[in-house]
Amino acid sequence: MKKKAYFFTLDAFIATGVIAIGIVLVLFAGTNRPYEMQTASLSQNLMDTVSSIKVYEISDNKYVYELVEKGDITNPENTILEQIGEFCYRDMNDTASNFTETIFPGIIPKEYNFQLLIKDSDIIKFNYIKLKDIGTLRNTSRAVTSSKNIIFGLSGSTMWGPYIAEVRTWQ
Repeated sequence: MKKKAYFFTLDAFIATGVIAIGIVLVLFAGTNRPYEMQTASLSQNLMDTVSSIKVYEISDNKYVYELVEKGDITNPENTILEQIGEFCYRDMNDTASNFTETIFPGIIPKEYNFQLLIKDSDIIKFNYIKLKDIGTLRNTSRAVTSSKNIIFGLSGSTMWGPYIAEVRTWQ
C-alpha cells in the first residue's frame, strides 16, 4: 500500500513540473514583441524630433554655432532634417555627415543603430550610418524599422526638394 503512495506522489511531482515548464514557456514565448515595438517607436520618435527641432534651438552646440558663423547654415529657422536636406542640395555631404554625427548621438540611445537616408526619387543623395559596433549590421538584426518624411526648403531664393528622408533603426 505504501509503494502506491510513492508512485502517486512521484506522479504528482512530475505532473506539477510539466505544468510549470509549460506555463513558463507560454509566458516567455512572446518576449520579442516589446523589442520590435521599442525599435518602431524609436524610429518614428527620431523622425518626429529631427523634423520639429529648429537649428537655432541647438545653436549652443559648438559645431552648429561655427556653421552659422561661417554662413554654411543660412537659415536657422530650418529644422534639423531640412538643414541636412539643404546641405545635400548644396553638395555639402561632408558637412551634412559632420552635422548628423554631432546632433544625433544626443538624440538616439547608445544601444541602437541608425541610418539616415536622403533620396531624390531613386537617387540617394545622403547616406549616414551609425553603428554601435561593426558587428551589429542591419542584416543580422531581429527588427529593423524605418520612418519616412518629405522635406523641402529654400536655399537663398531657390527652392530645393522634395526629398524623401528616411530613418532606419535597429538594435
